[in-house]
Amino acid sequence: MSSRLPAPEQLLLVPMNEMEVAEMIERHIDFVDREGRSVHLPSSFVKHYMKRDDLALPTVTSIAQTPIVLRDGTVLTGRGLHRKYGIVFRVPPELDALMPGRDDCDGAALVEEMRFLTDEWLCDVPTDYAGKCVVIACLLTILERALLPARPAFFITAGKRSSGKTTVLHMISMAGLGLPAAAAAWSTSEEERRKSLFAYLGLGLPLLIWDNITKGSTISCPSIERALTTEFYTDRILGVTDAKTVPAYTVQTFTGNNIGPRGDLASRSLEARLRVDRPDPENREFKHPDPVGWTEANRGRILRAAYSLLVGNPRRVSKEGRPPAETRFKVWWDVVGSAIEHAAGLVAAIEGGGGQRISFRDLFLAGEAKEEETSSVAIVLNMLRTIWPQGCAASDIADRIRGTFGDSSGDYALRAALEAAGNKLMTTISATVVTWQLKKIRDAPVIVGDDTLVLRYYPDKSGHGGEFRVAQAQPAQPAQPLLATREGNDVI
Repeated sequence: MSSRLPAPEQLLLVPMNEMEVAEMIERHIDFVDREGRSVHLPSSFVKHYMKRDDLALPTVTSIAQTPIVLRDGTVLTGRGLHRKYGIVFRVPPELDALMPGRDDCDGAALVEEMRFLTDEWLCDVPTDYAGKCVVIACLLTILERALLPARPAFFITAGKRSSGKTTVLHMISMAGLGLPAAAAAWSTSEEERRKSLFAYLGLGLPLLIWDNITKGSTISCPSIERALTTEFYTDRILGVTDAKTVPAYTVQTFTGNNIGPRGDLASRSLEARLRVDRPDPENREFKHPDPVGWTEANRGRILRAAYSLLVGNPRRVSKEGRPPAETRFKVWWDVVGSAIEHAAGLVAAIEGGGGQRISFRDLFLAGEAKEEETSSVAIVLNMLRTIWPQGCAASDIADRIRGTFGDSSGDYALRAALEAAGNKLMTTISATVVTWQLKKIRDAPVIVGDDTLVLRYYPDKSGHGGEFRVAQAQPAQPAQPLLATREGNDVI
C-alpha cells in the first residue's frame, strides 16, 4: 500500500537585502510626511532595523517540514514559527495524521517498525545490521537536527564503484525530506572547503553529501570537525572585513570507495560499509528495482516507523533512573542513538528476531580504532610495553631505531609506527626527535586488545630529560546492557 506524501515546499533560509526589509516593514507600517502622504522608509532606519541586537525580533535558525520530538517526549509540529526554538514549521497535515502516539509505540509495535525499516525499506542495502542502524540513525538525525547542539558525520563507503553509496543517501534524503540529497564536490583545498561549508550552513541545508571523494582518501578537516560539535558556526564573510554566525544543523555525509575519517573526525563519525560479492554490483538482484522511487512512494510509512522509534524510546517517559548519555554527542545519543539501541534490543530479545544489540558507543570506538593515526599509536604503545615494560628513555628508542642492537626489522617497524603516530617523517634519528614524536601521543589513551594503554612522561629532577612509560589507563569498560526485562513484555 502506498503512503506517498505531498511534495514538500522548496524552502531555504535566505537573508533579506535592504530593499526587501524596507518593503516588509512598509506592509505593516505606513510612513507619512508632514502632509500625510505615504513615503518610503528612510534607509538609515532600515539599516538600523537590520542590525538591531536587543532580541526584540525572533530569531529563525531552521525550517522543519517534519515534526520534532523533544527530549521530554513533546512533539512539535504544525505550521508557523516556534519562537523558543527558532524553528519555522511547515508540516503537511497528511504527515501529522500519520504520527504515532505514545500508546501506539509499545514493545511489539517497535519490533514491527524496526523490522520494517531494516528488512523492507533497507532490504536492498548490502550492509550488515549495524550498518543499517547507522543509516536509520542518519535519517533520525535529519528529523531531529534542529534540536541537536552537536551531531555526528556519516560515512557511506564501499570497496567498489556502483555499490549504491549515493543511492543510500538519496533514500535517506527522500524519506526525511521528500527530495533527493544535495551533493557537493570535495575540494583538496582546506580554504575552499571552509568557504563552501560556510555557504551551505548559511543556506540551512538539512543534508549535505560530500560526494565521490577520491578512492582510499582519509578525511580530516578542521572546519567540518568544528561544525559537527557546535550549534552555531562563525566565520568571515567572503570579500568583506566582517564575520557572520549561521546555524550548524546541516547533517554532513561522505561517500567514496574505501574512504574513512582521520584525526578528530574519526571520533565524530559513524560508518555504514556496503559489501558486494560480484564485479558488477549494479546488476545484482533487487527486491525494489527503484529504491529511491519506492522510498518516495512509501515515505509516510517510513516516517511513521522512524517517529515510532523516537516516541517509543523509554528515555522520553521519565528521567528517573535514566542512565547517563553515552558517546561524546550526549543530546544526540539521548534522542537518536538510544532510540535505535532500544528498538534493536527489542528485536534481538525475540527468539529468531533477526536483530542484534547495538551500541553506538562501541561503533564510535570501533571507527576510531580503525583510524590510521590511532592504530599507529596503539602499535607504538604495544611495542614500547613489550620491549621496555619498565619504561625507557628517548635515547634508548633512538638507539634501537638506528640499529644499535642489530635488530633491523624491529627497528624499522618501530620507526614507521612512530612516524605514523606522530604524523611526521623523522629525517634524522636522535633522542630529541624521538622525544618530540612521543610527546605528540602522550596522555592519549588507546585500546590495545583488552587493555586501555596510555603513554606517560616522567621528567627527571634535572629537568633536562626524562622517562617514557606505558601504563594501564583503566580497564576497557564493557558495553552496558541495553535491555532489562521487567514484568510482562515491557522492556526498557
